[in-house]
Amino acid sequence: MSEIMRNVKISMFEDADLQRVHEYSLKILAENGVKISGKRALEIFKKHGFRVDGNQVYMTEAQVRAALETAPSHFVFHGLNPERSLDLGGGDYGVPGPIGPVNVQDLDGGIRRGTLQDVVNLIKIYQGSDVMTMNSNNGVEANDVDVKNRHLEIMRAILNHTDKPFYTKLFSYEQMHQAMDMIEIATGEKLQPGGKIYLSPGSAPSMSPLSYSSEVTDNIVALAERGQAVTMGTATSTGVTGPIQIFGTITLQNAEVLAGIVLAQLVNPGNAVGYGVGACPGNMRGAKYCCGSPGRVMLQVGSMEMAKRFYHLPARTIPYSTDALNVDIQCGIESYEGTMGNILTNADYQLSEIGTLDGLMTTSYEKTIIDEEITSRLLYIRNGIDVSEEASGLESILEIGSGGEYITSDDTLDYMHDAWYAKYTSWNIKSEDNPPGDNDYVLRRANAEWKRRLEEAPETLLDAEAAKELDTYVAKHSK
Repeated sequence: MSEIMRNVKISMFEDADLQRVHEYSLKILAENGVKISGKRALEIFKKHGFRVDGNQVYMTEAQVRAALETAPSHFVFHGLNPERSLDLGGGDYGVPGPIGPVNVQDLDGGIRRGTLQDVVNLIKIYQGSDVMTMNSNNGVEANDVDVKNRHLEIMRAILNHTDKPFYTKLFSYEQMHQAMDMIEIATGEKLQPGGKIYLSPGSAPSMSPLSYSSEVTDNIVALAERGQAVTMGTATSTGVTGPIQIFGTITLQNAEVLAGIVLAQLVNPGNAVGYGVGACPGNMRGAKYCCGSPGRVMLQVGSMEMAKRFYHLPARTIPYSTDALNVDIQCGIESYEGTMGNILTNADYQLSEIGTLDGLMTTSYEKTIIDEEITSRLLYIRNGIDVSEEASGLESILEIGSGGEYITSDDTLDYMHDAWYAKYTSWNIKSEDNPPGDNDYVLRRANAEWKRRLEEAPETLLDAEAAKELDTYVAKHSK
């Protein structure tokens, strides 16, 4: 059967709107510039003839255009298993674990601080998923490991327990190079410009308004020096660190993302970059971060249109977010809404906050599994409708005619298994299994699933020699 798919894409802007965002961004970069705190980045800008006044870097239209001309429209993100590699911007879709929650929560023990064992557990759970196509070394913070050595331990964990492409949290300049050294040990390949891409941060975020910290610019420089992908990001809050109007914040963060892309291209022209955003509406009633608002969907939809339609760059969004403290009705509403708005924008990959609660502060083991089901539902919708001649069903309609039935038709028997079916929720549940007042039925199924994955996960996916060499490297560089 030859399929002709009509895909779903959410759109908010007309072409003229996108052009205005671009032109306003160029005006901002030329007249206000961007504050760059990192000395390495400042020296790079000076070396390439940019106007620099103290920490303020100004960019002309020609300088921005030159960077955009060298930034690739897609890149292959490699896993240790080549069959897991993803062409981001080329048709594949990346679903990773989150970056940065402090706490973990599960049905058995409630909420607590994350540990290195939780990091390992989550990597194994993500590895065992048939929905998550990427992994993360920072599904929760390893709070029990000294920060001087944390990067070494979470890199050892990710390289031992996944063969999928993976995100990393941000490190210092030296630590990021150590992380890349460890990847070279695991892969047996040099990480260098023009070589394979095995690493990207979940986000190299601006510090709104119109600033970049030295940590972030050092990471951009380190990754580009060795040809690894740099995924830009923002965390602008409307009315707090950006304009109260959504269109204004889209413009502000676009200027910030462009500045980061320029830096990456100066270090290594042609370096892979991702256009990533994470802005949210300011909660002006509580003066706090608010990621469960429908306004966040609008912010990201508009920005994804800038990435995909205007700049033709790989695009990254942030779904699954909720301000709920528990896996409850509010959690379900906000997580599905935000994920729908992200997956159906034609983005290429996520800074996935899969499984998170409380404004990204907590990772829930059970919500991780439930969010996978949300993802599965929406990817089914994203894939679109087959409008081929065979899919019209015309032959069956005419053959069965009025008053017939389709249950035993050839089409039904041939294609009924292609439909989407629930895995952890249920359409055929019986009242004795889920009586009134029992609100934990789905949570119990999710609890059983993540435990199954941990029980079945192998001790390591690396060969013994590579695992031993990694251990030696960690021991040598630990402080």
